[in-house]
Amino acid sequence: MNKRPYMHNEKKQNKASQVKNLLNEEREGSSQKRELTPSAKLARTAIGLLALILTISGMAFSTGTMSDEAAADEIANRTSTEMESGFVLEDASQVALNSQDFAVGNFDGGTARMLIWDFTGDSEDRVQIMVDGQIIRESHTLTSNAAAYSVPVPSVVTILGLEGQATYAVKFPERKYTIFNAVAPGGANAYTLTPSVVP
Repeated sequence: MNKRPYMHNEKKQNKASQVKNLLNEEREGSSQKRELTPSAKLARTAIGLLALILTISGMAFSTGTMSDEAAADEIANRTSTEMESGFVLEDASQVALNSQDFAVGNFDGGTARMLIWDFTGDSEDRVQIMVDGQIIRESHTLTSNAAAYSVPVPSVVTILGLEGQATYAVKFPERKYTIFNAVAPGGANAYTLTPSVVP
């Protein structure tokens, strides 16, 4: 009788150790299945980076759009920090600008970059661009593509109307705002550029 309980306990221990061994083997097998090969790790990383890049570029394009109504309000105010270079208003019938001169300050000095384009589309009106009375562009045709000019600071930039009732935008990227203006043939707009005052 003494042998039976002992044998019974031994069988239980054997079964328990067999179950334990099976569980350990399963764990080892599943951990081996979870390990990725170097090429799989590289593929996973590449997919993650691509998703991140697409998300960021999607946000950049979605924040740059503005409704025509909001844009018309910005244009009526004559200056905007919201509009990007080359922005074109779809319905230009809402815009009625008169010719105006502007003083633009707080430049670092030296030279500034000036962008100019037709914010109503490709009307192909022509203007002449002068700096301190010297012609830097005899005839510039306004289109929706922004054209860039380097102008000295301090200076007075003059936009002279040559052909067509020109509505245009001027942007000084360094100052981060856009100015909207109009000029008739023979008329002129002056932009007085001044450096920031050093204390």
